[in-house]
This record gives sequence, structure tokens and C-alpha cells, in this order.
Amino acid sequence: MGLLAGASGHDAALVLVDLLMKMAHFAPYCTTIIAEETTNLFISTVVRLHGLPSAIISDRSPKFTSKFWQETWEQYGTRLQFSSAYHPQIDGQTERTNQTLEQLIRTNCPDHARWEEFLPMLEFSYNNAPSATTRHLPFFLNYGMNFTVPATTNIDNPVPRSQHGSLEFSYRPAHPFILQEPMSPLQQPIVFRVGVWK
Repeated sequence: MGLLAGASGHDAALVLVDLLMKMAHFAPYCTTIIAEETTNLFISTVVRLHGLPSAIISDRSPKFTSKFWQETWEQYGTRLQFSSAYHPQIDGQTERTNQTLEQLIRTNCPDHARWEEFLPMLEFSYNNAPSATTRHLPFFLNYGMNFTVPATTNIDNPVPRSQHGSLEFSYRPAHPFILQEPMSPLQQPIVFRVGVWK
């Protein structure tokens, strides 16, 4: 996602979204970086927190179609899938997150040239808001607990760690909503009409 050049020289934000849990990570970067730097950024932003993904869906940017990027992920056993100009909705979740991030930057960064400084808190805010698809917080679905924010802090009555519940329990409330979402954006209901074969 392209932005104004920030104080550190970054002119874009790399937006990465977990397709199932809807957790997003935002990382400032320069649009002139090469595939090797993009891979390092992906590893330092996502892999260090969540491990290797089984698949990566991206647009056909040269950073993601380069031989280095493809060979690196092939060695890790990660499938690469690319959206096409004819089916851009395959990467629709990230496109929607890009729009949300732009709105967050516009409304929360008083000095737009300093957007990089706000990116970590914007990421925290995004992941601490309910997803329209799962109807739950991405943080809760990933970690099995709600993160503490100043508005929810209650020093007089702390909740013991044992009451946070297991991760398996945390997935249960969102499971029906995740299943309702089409597995493929291209999946369309088949409509049969009388008289088609006459």
C-alpha cells in the first residue's frame, strides 16, 4: 500500500493478513526494496510470531513473482498463490485491510508524514477490533484471550491466568462464522433454470 514518504524514508506499508483468523500485521517498507529484503521483512514480521505459513496469497508484484521469493518459499514448503487481473478478489481480504489501514492513518495520525510511528498501535487497534467475518477479535482467536487495554484494566479484580481458557475453547465461538464464509472467493452458487436444455 503506497503512502507519503515517512521520516525514515519508507513510502509504503506491507499488509499481511491471516486468511482464517483475520489477524493483520503492518510493516513499513520502501517500494524500491528487492525480493530478498521483502522475504526478510516477511520473516521478521510474520514467521517469528506465527511460524511458517502453509500458503501465501499475493498480487503479482515483481517482489512476489521473483525467482528468489519463489525458491525461498518452495524450500520451506509454503505454497505461493497469485491473484490475477481477472480475479483480484482472491486477494480481497488484504485489499479491504489496505482500505481500513488508510482510514486509520487518515483519522489517527495528526502528521501524515509520521505515519510510521503510529503503525504499531494501528496494528494493535485493528487486531483488537471484531472482524466482520468471525465476529471476534483476531487477538482472541489467535491467543485465546483478550489483550488488556487501558479501558479494560481493572487492578482491583485481576483475572487469574487459569481463567483465560485454552486456544481450542477460544476458537469455538467463531467456528460457525468461519465455516459460513465461502472457502473460495470464486465459489458461486449454481442456479438451475427450467428449459435450459430444450
